[in-house]
Amino acid sequence: MGSPSPLDRCWMLNDSPGALSLKPAVRAAVEWYWSDLQHAAASVLRDESLAAEIMEDAIAHAVAYLADHPPKDQDDVNAVLSRFCRREVGRRRKRQSRLLFIDLSAAQLSSSDTPFSSTDAAIEAEKILREAPPEVRQAIMLRYGSSESWSEVAEVTGGRPAAIRMRCKRFLDRIRRRIGIVGAPQ
Repeated sequence: MGSPSPLDRCWMLNDSPGALSLKPAVRAAVEWYWSDLQHAAASVLRDESLAAEIMEDAIAHAVAYLADHPPKDQDDVNAVLSRFCRREVGRRRKRQSRLLFIDLSAAQLSSSDTPFSSTDAAIEAEKILREAPPEVRQAIMLRYGSSESWSEVAEVTGGRPAAIRMRCKRFLDRIRRRIGIVGAPQ
């Protein structure tokens, strides 16, 4: 049995008070944006099957927003649903790109692209990170470990976003060179 169509995702409108009047407009917006969302999920998140989940979240947010801000016409509903879909795709992309720390005991050998095995590379990166100046280490952990924005990192570290970003880039380039990642700046 196939998954429900995107129009079936409007079932949640029945649970929302006052949302019944929005149902036709939201159904039309879902029809209008569904193919774009499938394409975005496939190209940005590399998983088209996430489109259904993203649409459900976007419908819930859009209906809540539209209940407080009544739309003037169908274009308003389309724009609101589109905005919430794009936000959810962005959130999921950010979540996917977070820096992961691995258990080195379970690491396996990598391909022959680098002179190190993956275990050696992870140990070397950890060693380099420990040797980093404290403010760079803190900035890298905030940016890549906690997925903070550069301006949030700048607030915590007390520097300018551009300066912190450049110091982190230089430091990460140094890690890439030491590990032997192909294409790293020399």
